[in-house]
Amino acid sequence: MTLLFSEKAQRQFDPVAQQFGLVCVACTEWGVRYENDQVFLNINFDNGRSYELGIEIGQQDPRYPGPPFSLAEVLRLRNIQDAAFVSELLINDDARMLNVLARLSELIVRHASDFLKGNDFSFAQVEKLRSKESAEFELASELRYAKSIVDAAWSARDYEAIVKVLGPLEPHLSRAEKKRLDYSRQHFHS
Repeated sequence: MTLLFSEKAQRQFDPVAQQFGLVCVACTEWGVRYENDQVFLNINFDNGRSYELGIEIGQQDPRYPGPPFSLAEVLRLRNIQDAAFVSELLINDDARMLNVLARLSELIVRHASDFLKGNDFSFAQVEKLRSKESAEFELASELRYAKSIVDAAWSARDYEAIVKVLGPLEPHLSRAEKKRLDYSRQHFHS
């Protein structure tokens, strides 16, 4: 790439930083960091390995010790279609990098300005979204694992195992899975 990543990023994000009172405090070939006393904005690039490009926004407040939020999370909170695009950014050519950085800076100004202003309510909302998504992911993983056990137990007519595995997940089961659970309960107790 002809220009260093940091130079490209600063060209796009210095105006954004100035608009929100942020100052560039770190600049390397892998990232640029802007901050003020309330928030920080990181533009990260895994230059040379995965070519992943990511944007993070976080609070400087010691009361909030959690990790920063990605721009993709903020966009998902707002139901913005570009969230999928932002969460899967792999950039390995100059022309695309400049265009994508311009688009990202525009998305930040349009959809994340309240975060850059340090709005506690916005940070709380995205934290709630992160918790919800994490719980949904965990439940989906539990259901996939349970279904694999149930499939094997069903073939072996091990109704006790089916009741043991599906019982705690009953509110989240499909109609067919609930029927399988009910059938297993009837045959396990007989």
